[in-house]
Amino acid sequence: LLIFLIFSSYQVRANTCDTYNHPQYGFGECIHQSLCPNDLYLTSLCESKPMDVKCCFSSQPIKEEFRATWIATVSNIDWPSTRTATPTQQQSELLNILNALQKLNMNAVVFQVVYNNVT
Repeated sequence: LLIFLIFSSYQVRANTCDTYNHPQYGFGECIHQSLCPNDLYLTSLCESKPMDVKCCFSSQPIKEEFRATWIATVSNIDWPSTRTATPTQQQSELLNILNALQKLNMNAVVFQVVYNNVT
């Protein structure tokens, strides 16, 4: 019973390092200061650890993912929706498609542009 009371009163402290997102290097990891490459660390973010444990970051900047989609233009598969769409209608359709892709966190669009009746 005594062991249960000790464990029930013990609170696990989360480290700020676990949720801190550095603008250039991303999320860190609480490790010993001597193991941190290029001394790229922040102090006071590993609160539940000994003083020589720091929030260490990778020295490599975060690489952005290439998240793309293909918009088919041949035979009006994806865009424009009809062969008779005016340039204004085509622009409106394309903006709607691009806005939807932005909401899906896409950061690139691949087009195959072909003139009508040319293959």
